[in-house]
Amino acid sequence: MSIALLLFLISAGTERPAECPIIGAIRWDGWFPGNPWEKNLAPKEWRYRLPFYGKIAEDGSCQVCSDSQETMDREIAHAKAGGIAYWAFCYYHPKSWPQADAYNYGWRRYLKSERKKDVNFCLLLQGGSHLGPAAEWAATAGEFVGLFKEPTYQRVCGDRPLLYVFACEHLIPHFGSPEAAGKAFALLREESRKAGTGDPYIVAQIWTHQIQADFLDAIRFDALGAYSAQGGKGGKQSYADLIESNRSYWERYKASGREVAPTVNAGWDGRPRNYDGPWYEQGTPREIAAAVKGAFDWIRANEAVSPARTVLVYAWNEHDEGGWLCPTLEEGAARLEAIRAMRDAYKP
Repeated sequence: MSIALLLFLISAGTERPAECPIIGAIRWDGWFPGNPWEKNLAPKEWRYRLPFYGKIAEDGSCQVCSDSQETMDREIAHAKAGGIAYWAFCYYHPKSWPQADAYNYGWRRYLKSERKKDVNFCLLLQGGSHLGPAAEWAATAGEFVGLFKEPTYQRVCGDRPLLYVFACEHLIPHFGSPEAAGKAFALLREESRKAGTGDPYIVAQIWTHQIQADFLDAIRFDALGAYSAQGGKGGKQSYADLIESNRSYWERYKASGREVAPTVNAGWDGRPRNYDGPWYEQGTPREIAAAVKGAFDWIRANEAVSPARTVLVYAWNEHDEGGWLCPTLEEGAARLEAIRAMRDAYKP
């Protein structure tokens, strides 16, 4: 670790200008021991994406594993220094499929960390089997409410626990009907209120063609957002094109008459995973910080539809899918440093 970065981590606090929305970042914790994803970063053309905990072996293979308490504590320090208010952890019910529980190491390591007070957290659920058996939903909802009780669980709109839900199109089939899906989330809200943790502020992460989808009314989501908000064109595009796509999502959500929790892409390029569709040139740290500032400005200009006042960044650690803020071996913490500098200097 360089002296400059060490001083940055030591000196940085969590205070933010009163005018600033809060910044969250998606955590997809697929970097457990022996995970199937690390091989995607072994080719030389993708090694620039390797996170600070990545390693290259003499045979050219790579190891990417963040499943240790030491690594989690370092990640928390980096996130705090970079002005990240919270992580949105992808949740996988242990009964979703064999080995699904391996993806839950992130939030569990976080909760065990002595540094967890430095960065808040919330959950990012995924529709369908990722939620576990529908017949066990009451117990699953109880687990979520237990996490809402954690002192560092992120709250918005006064004192409401923040909750994101992706792959919403699978919710009605999972629970069996629109009525059953609605009752399932009504139960979650009721149990949270009864436990004294308030009515969850639930954000549906959708594609723009789903703005009129039946699941939105059935489940009575509080706001719209996205996991990733890329466009539909194929092939290479600029980072500026990606940010323009982000903005078009916010505007279309707003036009629907619903509340909005805007997402900013730190990138999108799934070529290491052999994705079809568009891929975008990587933005510079300054460009990524400017994209977050653009979301700040949009929230300030649209306060009536953005009461949660949060920007969610895709992503903290989606290194092989193409979006990350987590420091890398090649770039260090430049992205976080740029975001922090922007946030500290922000004026509406």
